[in-house]
Amino acid sequence: MSLLVDMMTHTLDESYGEAAARRAGDRAAHPVADGAADDGRTGWRRRAIAVLLLLALGAVTGTAAAQVRKRQAATSGVRAQLVAEVHRRTAASDALASQAARLRREVAAQQDALLRSGTVGSSVARQLSALELAVGVGPVTGPGLVVRLDDAPGGTQTDQARGGQAGAGRVLDRDLQDVANGLWAAGAEAVSINGLRLTTLTAIRSAGEAILVDYRPLTPPYTVRAIGDPRLLEPGFADSATGRRIATYTSLYGLQLAIRRSDKQTLPGAGTPALRLAKPARTAS
Repeated sequence: MSLLVDMMTHTLDESYGEAAARRAGDRAAHPVADGAADDGRTGWRRRAIAVLLLLALGAVTGTAAAQVRKRQAATSGVRAQLVAEVHRRTAASDALASQAARLRREVAAQQDALLRSGTVGSSVARQLSALELAVGVGPVTGPGLVVRLDDAPGGTQTDQARGGQAGAGRVLDRDLQDVANGLWAAGAEAVSINGLRLTTLTAIRSAGEAILVDYRPLTPPYTVRAIGDPRLLEPGFADSATGRRIATYTSLYGLQLAIRRSDKQTLPGAGTPALRLAKPARTAS
């Protein structure tokens, strides 16, 4: 019991007490000098470290900003060169297409004149004209319908209802596909988009933000012309699933849609298709 009482009454060893007393005496003899020196050295180190960190941060930030500006300038230069090259090649392609169309008209005129010089040739010429109309090779003129589609003002938002694509307010390639198919279903005899005649071999697709028709880039607004009876084309297209869907897009996303009748319009020919496989027809013996 005496040991327990001694432990309870003398919880601190005497040597620990003596050491604590010596430290207290040293602080009493030098109350300010040691503390001020320690505080001064610590504060100087902290300021030096802060200055070094600020300098390092400034150097890293400046280097990153310079690299970003350099990359932006390089990207802008490359983009400008690509845009200029696209415009140059498009103009050259348009010039070649115009020349090819002029030569086709000359060949067709000579061919028609030679065929119609005889009775058998006249029959062949009529059959050839009907086939050209069916495949879209030659130009056609007649009444019809004009559908004009354009992007919404500032149409760059994204909406899940349009497949989550950026630019829900822009006309997409599938919109032009739907309009062309809707006009065909409504009774159109010939269809063109921005002056490009559509045939059974025509592809309407997208490349980035551009819409391609037969690999020719188009820019809005998109004018879709159809040859046919406008009294049947207009209600047939407006009441179709395509017409109702495009009308919904105009109200939801701001797409601009205009439909009007035309008493007379001319659609260009699509040119002679490239045949990759052909065999002579068998004749009855």
